[in-house]
Amino acid sequence: MSKMDTKDFIIGAVVGSIVGASTAMLFAPKSGKELRTDINSKANEARDKTVEMTTAAKEKGTEYSQLAKEKGTEYSQLAKDKSDEWSKLAKDQWGKVSERTGKITNKATEMGEDLASDVKDLMDSEKAEGEELAEQVVKEIEETKEKLRDDVEELKNK
Repeated sequence: MSKMDTKDFIIGAVVGSIVGASTAMLFAPKSGKELRTDINSKANEARDKTVEMTTAAKEKGTEYSQLAKEKGTEYSQLAKDKSDEWSKLAKDQWGKVSERTGKITNKATEMGEDLASDVKDLMDSEKAEGEELAEQVVKEIEETKEKLRDDVEELKNK
């Protein structure tokens, strides 16, 4: 069912008043002249009330329309302000996260470079020690070889 608007209500009230007043006058025991005067008087009262109610309804309609416009503008501005505020907060937070990510990336890169340098230094050190050990082994093999030759020569001469 549709809503009853103010205009329909006013029309119904006026028609009801006229019908009610007319019915009351017609059933009242009065002379024709008195009855016509009363009907005329009541019709004027009904007309005045109708004008008064119409004016009041128009004023209220205008007032509510203006209030709705003001509230709509107010809420629209509030929503825009909140949206701007949240956007700024999100951008600030994103900037912080991005900055921290950059710092962590740089730190990880530095740590990776340090680790690579340490591994290279360790490998160079181990390589040098390995070369020394290899030289010592070769030297000992040469010494053992010489000793074996000497021993073989000695055994041949005996």
